[in-house]
Amino acid sequence: MAGAALMLAACNESPKNATSTDEPEAFAEEQNEPVAAPAKAQTLADINAENLPVVKPNHVWLMPSDKELKEWNELNEQAENEDADLPENVWARYEELGENPVLEELYSDKCSWYCGGEVKKVTASSYLKAQGKNTYKPENAHNFNHESVWAEGAEGQGIGEWLDYEFEGKCPRVTGVEVITGHVKTQSAWTENSRPKFLKVYYLGKPICILALEDKRAMQYFDLEEFGPFGYHDETKPSWHLRFEILDVYPGTKYADTVIAELMFDGIDVH
Repeated sequence: MAGAALMLAACNESPKNATSTDEPEAFAEEQNEPVAAPAKAQTLADINAENLPVVKPNHVWLMPSDKELKEWNELNEQAENEDADLPENVWARYEELGENPVLEELYSDKCSWYCGGEVKKVTASSYLKAQGKNTYKPENAHNFNHESVWAEGAEGQGIGEWLDYEFEGKCPRVTGVEVITGHVKTQSAWTENSRPKFLKVYYLGKPICILALEDKRAMQYFDLEEFGPFGYHDETKPSWHLRFEILDVYPGTKYADTVIAELMFDGIDVH
């Protein structure tokens, strides 16, 4: 065969999927809140009274098109079948699609911070109620699956809602963040739901910077080494947290709910 099937990273049995959450209280809001009348536009100065550093993405990797994602999903199912005997040209196409930087980050077995790093727990200020089989819990924003998402469950567009990531003291230190905003499963889902525009980052409860996200159906990488590294890489130290608070959004055309598909980490102390 021309290559091995792509899969969730498992370098040294790295637990990319080892996330959990405490159950927040249920919210009474109706699912998929219709988009409200536009609020008065805010400037960055309006939401950055603390005058925190504003960080733009170092890299922006676009999602594959809907057609390419559908093709990759179909080929991925075939490739994961151990009994599949796929022609060389099919494997070649599968590998070609898998070289998209977003799919590679999510599904390849290349070495990364997750070879030694692990998120202990993901919690959120709120989340949208499940709709059928679709859930919107906070751990969806760290399950390495672009089709599932965290959607905040507060009234309006979720300004002030947050995701919180807990790490053990022994965890390798963090120096970078990768964010996929919006419901990127399809172009229409991404357009219809709101996406974060600015995220305030807290380390150990203290605000350190603001991430300025581009409004693109993409994975955006932020190098935060100048503010860190975050954590200890010391098993004698206590757990520590990174929190990401929504300050402003790009409004969806149909729904007010603000969505994050993935928020992942990069760092040091692994190899």
